[in-house]
Formats: sequence, structure tokens, C-alpha cells
Amino acid sequence: MKTFVALLALSSVVSAKITQKYIGKLSTLQHDVSGDVYAKDENTLVIENFKYDGAGPDAFFWVGKTGTPAATDTAMTLILAHPYEGNNYEYTNEAAPVLRQYTGEMVELTLPQSFKVSDVKWLSIWCRKFSVDFGNTMFPEDLVFDDEDDVPSPLAPEDDEHSQDWNHVDNHVDPQAEPEPDSEPEPYSASSVLSLALPTLLVALLAKLM
Repeated sequence: MKTFVALLALSSVVSAKITQKYIGKLSTLQHDVSGDVYAKDENTLVIENFKYDGAGPDAFFWVGKTGTPAATDTAMTLILAHPYEGNNYEYTNEAAPVLRQYTGEMVELTLPQSFKVSDVKWLSIWCRKFSVDFGNTMFPEDLVFDDEDDVPSPLAPEDDEHSQDWNHVDNHVDPQAEPEPDSEPEPYSASSVLSLALPTLLVALLAKLM
């Protein structure tokens, strides 16, 4: 039973990794900052294996839409609270909570609708008191998320007029036209192969245990 639960947990972790977009590694500038930054969706950042010694007197997770941590318009930045309790903070807000020590933990950061992940240029562990960057990562310029609202429903009925136009074309095929060669199948991406193979691997492992 314990093995089955462990396999289910492994399956959920792998599935989550497939959907997340990798941003980059945090640079280690001061106070042993390190970690791998991912975008879970437009409003969620995840830092895997985050480390920080907690010694900064006024340090927090800080994101910005312009420039770099050392040269930016603070009005275009936001302090991301962790743990998130319903509020993030403007840079000048003294109520922003100071970061504790982290020893290789998973950190999830929540952004508001007005400050989406695709708008972010950088993430920094920043000390406001001394204006010092403890570590940062710059976001890729081409970071985008699929808009599910733009995907047509497969159950949506076809437009009658459009359907009739295609039927008219199909009924007047040129008999002299040569058939088009079959296109080569597109290669599977690593994430799609992993997502297809994962259920089979789990079934095989469970079969050996029974």
C-alpha cells in the first residue's frame, strides 16, 4: 500500500514538471542564495530547492517589469510575500514580511492578475535596507502561456454555409491532379513522450508488486 501511494505521488510530481515552464537558475550573489525558478501558470512562480541563509535584515522576493533589480522603476515592481496570505506589497510598504532561512525547499509565489508572469523581466532576492541583490534570474523575452479560451471546442457545430462550400469543392476534384505525398509525422517532444509512457510504467510497477 505504501509503495502504491509513493507511485501516485511520483506520478503527480512528474505531471506537474511537464506543465511548468523553466525560467532559469537563481544566481548566487550573497547569503548562499540558489534555486531553480519555474512558471506554473500566469499567476504562479515556483522555486525548487530554494536556499537562503536568512541573514538579510530586510530581504524578500522581488519582481519587476522593467530594467534589472539594480536599475528599475520601483513603481513597476512588486514584493511577493511568502507564505502568501492574500496580499503582496508595493516596494515602499514597510509591512512586507522579511524572508526566513530556507534550506532547499519548494517555494510557491502568487502574482495578482495585474502583474502576470509573462510581464515579469526578473526575480530577485533583494535587501531593501542596503539595496543589495542577493541573487536573481532574468526571464526569457518569449515567455508565453497558451490561452485555452482561444481553442475551439471539438463539439462545436460546423457552420452550415462553410460546410456546404467545402462539400462543393470536394465534389469537383480535378481527376488529373496528382495526389500529394504523405507528410512525415512530427517527432514527439520529450514531455509528450513522458506523459504517454508514465501510465504504462506505473501499471508495470504495480503488476510486479502484486
